[in-house]
Amino acid sequence: MLHKKPDEIVDWGDWDNFCRVVEAGGFTAASDRSGVPKSSVSLSLARLEARLGNRLLDRTTRKIRVTDLGQKLYDRITPLLNELREADNDARSTRQQVSGTLRLAAPYETGRIHLAPALVKLLRAHPDLKVEIDDTRRIPDLLEHRYDIAFVKTDARLPDSSLVSKHVVAMERAFYAAPEMIATRGLPLQLPDIESWPMIVDGDDVYWDLFENGQEVGRVAVCPAIRTPNVEIRVRTAIEGLGVVRLMRAYIEDQVKRGELVRLFPSCLSSPLRVYALTPARRLVPPKVRALLSAFDVPETDS
Repeated sequence: MLHKKPDEIVDWGDWDNFCRVVEAGGFTAASDRSGVPKSSVSLSLARLEARLGNRLLDRTTRKIRVTDLGQKLYDRITPLLNELREADNDARSTRQQVSGTLRLAAPYETGRIHLAPALVKLLRAHPDLKVEIDDTRRIPDLLEHRYDIAFVKTDARLPDSSLVSKHVVAMERAFYAAPEMIATRGLPLQLPDIESWPMIVDGDDVYWDLFENGQEVGRVAVCPAIRTPNVEIRVRTAIEGLGVVRLMRAYIEDQVKRGELVRLFPSCLSSPLRVYALTPARRLVPPKVRALLSAFDVPETDS
């Protein structure tokens, strides 16, 4: 009787260590991030290369370089490993407790309008969880600052990065001005009518646009009298008649009700400000992060 040769057992931990070295840019960094001793990572890579009969990394005393074959295999293997990690995490999620400390970064405005309600929902459901929040508008280094998640808001596409992004919310914006400014300059009928008005703009604004029924009907370059990321300053100075402002409606509902600000172009909106949740790429999503995204009702698919 012919005996079937047993299938060769693949140590997927070797592939995992290889991917970590590529992502971290070196053995020491991969060891620090994974908690696996550097010697074990090095041995794992040597074992994998010996099994394949090919070099995956070219090593020097200061850095590593991924070979052409190594890059091809990395690009192919990484998505499969991520799927395995996610499947394992999902299988264990029913017994994982949402606890510990959730460290996150978010701009003030996002925290006020969207993050705070989600955190209330999260902490009521998981009283053992603690939360630390840093106020920032920039995309931070999540690994360096040990953030579990960061929220960023932008009206443009996210820059390329090694982070996983999930679209959380889109915040509608419109234009507002003080009644005194409108009385002095006249009620604008289209966006170019405010091109000569003093403008109070956000820190990253380059132009303002206007949409009606999903179609762009106007665009003007901004010429700011005041430029600041601080939404409170933008609201206050607009009320004082120092310029026209583009804001999310949630920020100025009370001021509009009191007649301190008037909405311009009431049948139109400007492009929305999108909020993204960023998490470190190629790692398990901790239960506390999953729970926060669930509080936002964010789907598990990546943007």
